[in-house]
Amino acid sequence: MEIHLLKDYETALSYDEYEAILGEQKALHQLHYRKAVRRKPPFVLPPLKILIITVPPCGDSLAIIPALQKYLQDSAVEIRIALREDYPDLMNRFLTNGKQAVPVILVLDESGRFLFRFGPRPKPAQEIFEQMRPYIESGEITRLEVSKKIRHFYAKDRGQSILYEFETLLVNALSEKESLIHEPE
Repeated sequence: MEIHLLKDYETALSYDEYEAILGEQKALHQLHYRKAVRRKPPFVLPPLKILIITVPPCGDSLAIIPALQKYLQDSAVEIRIALREDYPDLMNRFLTNGKQAVPVILVLDESGRFLFRFGPRPKPAQEIFEQMRPYIESGEITRLEVSKKIRHFYAKDRGQSILYEFETLLVNALSEKESLIHEPE
């Protein structure tokens, strides 16, 4: 069954509109953008669409979205942001283990057909959370303390894990649709 998300994509916020509503979080968002490694896709990307479901104060989003924007900035790929509370039906279609975890990065072809998803966080950040889960549940550590550990990981990693996982999924999805891949000129 094909999933089409063009309507949601077209009504979502542009990257600039999203940045404008970040408020106090904008400085951290921009810091992650500046610190993210500068890496380009391994081939010329077709005109893809990326729809990201998130909430502005999400720490994972503050690291992931700027890293992806920097990675894709010179390509024919446009990022749009769907705020979770404004798109409940969309969010409920892309739950993570039955929960509304964000960000959810949905990659679409030019016509809005779903290709793949990424998120809510790269494996190393998720491993930190999973290692700390028993301590959160027992009350030995707070979620805020775990968030700080994950933020420290993102700062040290500079987007490398995000881009590695995203690029792996991207290459695999586009390889299945070979007509979408263009060699660099």
